[in-house]
This record gives sequence, structure tokens and C-alpha cells, in this order.
Amino acid sequence: MFDFGIGYTEMFVVAVVAIIVIGPKDLPRVLRAFGKTVAKMRGMAREFQGHLDSAMKEAGIDEVKKEFDNIKNSANIVEPVKKSVVNETKKQEDDFKKLFGDVPDPNAPRADAPKADVAKVDPPRPADAAAAAASTPAAS
Repeated sequence: MFDFGIGYTEMFVVAVVAIIVIGPKDLPRVLRAFGKTVAKMRGMAREFQGHLDSAMKEAGIDEVKKEFDNIKNSANIVEPVKKSVVNETKKQEDDFKKLFGDVPDPNAPRADAPKADVAKVDPPRPADAAAAAASTPAAS
């Protein structure tokens, strides 16, 4: 109900403080005056909004706003067109596959490519080379 950041407990505290400060005798008169003030403020805001609307119509901004809304609504047309293009592309791809079969992935290795029979050999580590040199007799 109230959307200005005050909950029911805060309103209750304000009411209790108002009863204590203003007094129960004068509280109805104060609340009535407060209500009239709020009604005047709403009326002034409504009148100001009316003046702004009439100024917009005189300046032609209303037409610009309508054109902007039309452009915004026409953006919704893009999605159905996109879907139809995607469906047509999928249909063309299926027709191509029916005629020519599946196209192999260009990154996949080819079956007719020559295979290397070279065994992978790890290079010797420096500690292994020193141990091999120590175990072989030195030629003089």
C-alpha cells in the first residue's frame, strides 16, 4: 500500500508520537489539514503534467515520441525474420548433405594422409649422460 519506505511499525511509532505531541483533541483537525495539503499538492502536480503534455503537443514532440515507439516496435520484427533465415539455412544444409553426404571437418586428420613411423625418443637428461659416461671405459 505504501511505497515510500515506511512500514507499518514505523507508521505506528509516528502515530503514537503524533498523539503524544499534538494530543488526541487536536489530532483530527491536524490530519484533516494534512489531507487537504496533500490533495492540493496532487492537484498542482496533475496541472503541471497537463501543461507539459500540451507543450509537448505544441512542439511536435508527441509525433517524435510516436515515431520512436514505432521504431521500437519494428525491432520486434527482426526476430521472426531471423528465425526464418535460420530455418532456411538449416533446410539448405540438409539438402546439401542429402546430395553430397556429410562434409568432413577440415581440422580432422585425413585418412589418406601418410603416417609417420618415427618412434618418439626422449632426449637424454644431463644426469643420465654423466652416469653413462662414467660407466663406459675410456679409450686411450
